[in-house]
Amino acid sequence: MPRPKLNLERDHIAFIGLGSNLGDRQMFISYGIKRLARLDLSGIGAFSGLYATEPVDVEDRTPFLNMVLKFHTSLDIETLLNNLQCIEKDAGRTEEQSKKSRVLDVDILFFDNDIITMDDLIVPHPEVHKRRFMLEPLAEIAGDLVHPVKNKTIQQLLDECPKTHWVKRL
Repeated sequence: MPRPKLNLERDHIAFIGLGSNLGDRQMFISYGIKRLARLDLSGIGAFSGLYATEPVDVEDRTPFLNMVLKFHTSLDIETLLNNLQCIEKDAGRTEEQSKKSRVLDVDILFFDNDIITMDDLIVPHPEVHKRRFMLEPLAEIAGDLVHPVKNKTIQQLLDECPKTHWVKRL
């Protein structure tokens, strides 16, 4: 009897931002990548370089490390969100770290070309077009991606984004 074939077909493409500004920041980013890779075998399609960035809307001034991944997945948006929240929690993130320094922040920036509004999730990420620390790594791997609300490419949004906070590729 022939063995059943694994269905490795991906139904969705998500762009996911990772950030850390507590402890061993590189280790926490690596942890996030490894955990994402385990969610869907061969799910990571591309990833940006690592960026040191000035904190935005965070009390602590310790710089963040940020990057963006292109993630191919068969998971629906709610299951993906639940898994990302588990990854953050397992890394040591607490509820109190919402607007403070954090060991690991994992955000869904885009999910396919969808516009999603739920109680605990808005996609595209509502701040992505205003935040260079998201736009620069995103433009590196998907500069021609069109924001479904703004109807502009990521590169266009980056070109228009004010340089109010520093972002440095490592």
